[in-house]
Amino acid sequence: MDLQPAFKLMSELGYPGLSLPHFVKTYHAILEHPSMFLIVAEDENAEVVALASLTSRPQLRLTARLVTIDELVVANRARGQGIGRKVLKAAEAMARKLGARRLELETNRERESYRRRFYVKNGFTEADSAVMRIEYDLPDDY
Repeated sequence: MDLQPAFKLMSELGYPGLSLPHFVKTYHAILEHPSMFLIVAEDENAEVVALASLTSRPQLRLTARLVTIDELVVANRARGQGIGRKVLKAAEAMARKLGARRLELETNRERESYRRRFYVKNGFTEADSAVMRIEYDLPDDY
């Protein structure tokens, strides 16, 4: 997959200030990483309309693999057509194939997909947890 459609989709997801040079590096790192996967959906014209990135790793607390959906985006023009559901089903199939005990994702409660209960309608349950983080500035030469 060409990275320009991926960059455009990430902008549509609400990250318009992305640095293209950093995005290019990260995109290629994901493609080369043995524990990371991209799922891409195309329309009838072979244009990319959705993508999901996944990470698979062992978790001690699960005594098995955890697969996370790190990003999931459907192009604005393609929403409401069942594409997101198909991408989630593909992510579920990949998690099962990888032997995961759990498939999880993090979303923002302000997103339309959360308010429409998209994930709940597709079999996810909301965990009783809090996301904690520390943000770091990256050097210009990253």
